[in-house]
Amino acid sequence: MRKLAVGLISLSMTCGSCAFAQSTSPGSSFPSAGFLQFPPHFQPRRALAEDKVDTAPPPIPSYAQPSIPEDGYLWMPGFWAWRKDVPDYYWVPGTWVKPPRAGLLWTPPYWSRVEGGYAFHDGYWAADVGFYGGIDYHFGYAGEGYQGGHWQQAEFVYNRTANNLGAVKVAHSYERAVPSDGNAMQASFNGGRRGTKARPTSQQEELAHGEHAAPTAEQQAHFEMAAKNRSLYSKLNGGEPGVAATARAGVLSGMGVIRSSGLLEGAAQPSDAATTGERK
Repeated sequence: MRKLAVGLISLSMTCGSCAFAQSTSPGSSFPSAGFLQFPPHFQPRRALAEDKVDTAPPPIPSYAQPSIPEDGYLWMPGFWAWRKDVPDYYWVPGTWVKPPRAGLLWTPPYWSRVEGGYAFHDGYWAADVGFYGGIDYHFGYAGEGYQGGHWQQAEFVYNRTANNLGAVKVAHSYERAVPSDGNAMQASFNGGRRGTKARPTSQQEELAHGEHAAPTAEQQAHFEMAAKNRSLYSKLNGGEPGVAATARAGVLSGMGVIRSSGLLEGAAQPSDAATTGERK
């Protein structure tokens, strides 16, 4: 059994030889087979102090948001996770999810530059949105707070400017501009020379250590699917994931799947080299 340290996710799994040692068809950009299966009860945990990655995660790719599947769903932006036994960063696609209960908002996970490398900070549900490193994840998560909407008692009120509501009729909505620096590729970590410079407020620090809810079973299943999908690893996709976002958690193919804008524009192609930022 081997533990996946650092990264948003801690898990145990049976490990054989190198996970990348699987055959591909001639001319194929990505291997057809996925990684080994994960056991049930997959639980994300906060990274230990000694668990650090010495290479920065790739920049946050640019991608369109799929339309909301149903009223009551909230957006979980995509992010880079780390798998130690590969070793490589892999992209967890952005997706729509149901909150654990009414009144809760999602604080996205983020990476921070620390002495000796990069550390991961878990995402969580709480009554307010906490610190997420000043990372511009788009779609209401511009680096500070959340501008995609708010709760009005048991109903969520959507900001149409930040959310792709498509043809779904939501009960409550409004329109308000959301700030963004407009860059196609975004800094994916906090601190260091190339990271964001934001610092948490005392209130945000209290929120991170206060009462909050862990990712739901739906989110955990989505994390598992991403970790098993080889095409989402940066060494194979060059930092431009073929599945950048999905309409429903855990569904990584078919309708509602969005590719990275870089791939759509032909700006980047999968390569054997990882796309990363600064190094230790």
